[in-house]
Amino acid sequence: MDKRLQLKVIIKQCEQKFGRGNSEDWKHNDYLDFSQSIFEETKISISHNTLKRIFGKLATDKYYLPQQATFNALINYSGFNENEFQIANPNSENFLVEAETDNKNRYIIVVLLIVTLLTSILAYMYFCRSDFNVNESNIKLSSSEGILPKTCFFTVDNNYTADSLYIDFGDKTSPVYLNPNKRTIAHTYFIPGVFDVCLTNRIKENRNRKARVYITTNKKWYALGFQRQRLIPKRFCAFFAYKNQDSLFAITNRELHKYSIDTLQPFFTRLCSYTPLKHNADNFIFETTFKKDFRHQDVTCSSLVFKVSGADNDIRFHFVNSGCSSIVANIISEKRINGIDNNLASFVVDFKKENTIKLINNNKRLILLVNGKPIYTGAYKESLGDLRGVFVEFERNGFIKNCLLSSLDGNIYYKF
Repeated sequence: MDKRLQLKVIIKQCEQKFGRGNSEDWKHNDYLDFSQSIFEETKISISHNTLKRIFGKLATDKYYLPQQATFNALINYSGFNENEFQIANPNSENFLVEAETDNKNRYIIVVLLIVTLLTSILAYMYFCRSDFNVNESNIKLSSSEGILPKTCFFTVDNNYTADSLYIDFGDKTSPVYLNPNKRTIAHTYFIPGVFDVCLTNRIKENRNRKARVYITTNKKWYALGFQRQRLIPKRFCAFFAYKNQDSLFAITNRELHKYSIDTLQPFFTRLCSYTPLKHNADNFIFETTFKKDFRHQDVTCSSLVFKVSGADNDIRFHFVNSGCSSIVANIISEKRINGIDNNLASFVVDFKKENTIKLINNNKRLILLVNGKPIYTGAYKESLGDLRGVFVEFERNGFIKNCLLSSLDGNIYYKF
């Protein structure tokens, strides 16, 4: 099967999933964000310059193909289906993209394909020979200091050295290389929440949660603003949340500018409260009323996310403006539901109007309503554990009238 023809299809599917339009119009920051998005999805790191070469932003020879590991990462990220491709392109195996008519150039093309195939086979044999198993290594939270920010100290038991091993601290900062001889490592968290600490070799899709770190707001509600979460603590602010004279929560552009957050570029604002409670998170009612600061004249995708965290798992629902449902990504404990593989048009809301979202969790059975209309029902198996906290996050600005999480019989757990 011709990989160049495959790659063209994969590129189009990547453009659709990333949601930034045609890659010909992408800027440098778009490729940086795209590289981060691929890593978050696949745990494989592809540099922005490599992506620029693949997507035609940087010049290459006309027979250029990425390495097999990179090719596989793009397949996993885009959701490319080889069987569907074969059905739609029955003659693709014999098709040579950009083949020259003269015999000499045809010979060169064949040689290049053979070299690529041999390289792929050797790479496959190498990675198959590597018996990477995260269960051979372990990392545990041993102690911590501070509240917010909070530095956590981890004890490492690393018995595996065949592959490079990295620690993903779960807060979207870059994974840290784990030296085989290292036995302790520290990491500072600057935002409240619940974070999964994982071990990965950043090549295979093999990662294992080893610890779940909890950063509290100490019974308070916090307002957060940041350019990108991976840039924290740069271009970032955190302070006690309050309501303005209109009894609404909002972070103004003036406040964001004080912390060097560029409001002409993508940015995020969040209202959150993380206080551990001895109440099971598999039974609750969550409700929030909001209005988005939506620039309806812009052709863009904007979003709102809310998340309820337990000691063991989370529930997160993602809402977008019209035309952007393919970028929706929902988490329901062990389930992952995205807009690429599912029709999630019901998660489109009119951000110019006031909206009320209500989630009822009755013993792991969910009913999600928007403005009184049910848009999702379903169930999950793995318990969330005891309650740890909740957040509501806007892409750009937004206004929150109320945010409430209570028991099924009305006892208040978190209220803003």
